[in-house]
Amino acid sequence: MVPNPHNYTLLLERWKPIVDRNGWHSHELGQDGGHKIVAFENEAAKQCSTGGFYLSAGVHGDECAPVWALLKWAESIEPTSRLHSRPLVIMPCLNPHGFIQNTRFDSRGTDLNRNFQNAEMPLIGEWQRLLHGRQFDLAVNLHEDYDAAGIYLYELSRKQSIGDTLLSACEEIIPRETASEIDGTEMVNGLLERTDDIERIANEELGGWPESIWLYLKHSTNACTFETPSEMDLDRRIEAHQRFIKTATLAHLP
Repeated sequence: MVPNPHNYTLLLERWKPIVDRNGWHSHELGQDGGHKIVAFENEAAKQCSTGGFYLSAGVHGDECAPVWALLKWAESIEPTSRLHSRPLVIMPCLNPHGFIQNTRFDSRGTDLNRNFQNAEMPLIGEWQRLLHGRQFDLAVNLHEDYDAAGIYLYELSRKQSIGDTLLSACEEIIPRETASEIDGTEMVNGLLERTDDIERIANEELGGWPESIWLYLKHSTNACTFETPSEMDLDRRIEAHQRFIKTATLAHLP
């Protein structure tokens, strides 16, 4: 159990030995509410702009399980893991103000996940510059849903879907969401697949680009947004996210 699930200072303290041990590079993307926003990349990502993984958590500050799951997954990477040879870019918590305050929004009251097209925002501008020219095999965005009763997955893919396989790996921890639609879009057994017309959906229906849509259209062959029910036990939610990251990355290793 995490003693204080919204302790950003503790979170960064836990990340430091991981970054040091693996020789990863750290970037400061900016600050919000006096708290620095960081990104990490391994040496393979420094050397090569194609392939590998992008992993992100904490875009919405009131969704804390993904933040700790991403940390725990990184802590578990073995020195001999094939992951070290593949480009890896990690956003451990893109919204530290929201994380500390347990709110969806940043200090300006902005929902970052409707603004990844907006380079005029200092954070987004730096984020876009860091990712410029990169193409990932897989982008993973970790989220939670207050209204959900089970896990579900938004999958954007240019290849054959593996969404059902990914959900199957996690459903022994938390069952799948049984709703037939999410946000007005049809969902089948916890899996929502969409690739058509998503730029129009982002602009007209969502009012801005989520991180996953920007990544899919600009930077990644596949983009997955995994969701857990935020009212369920925190440890189970962390475990489900950790299992999802592990399964998804292993599935995309050569």
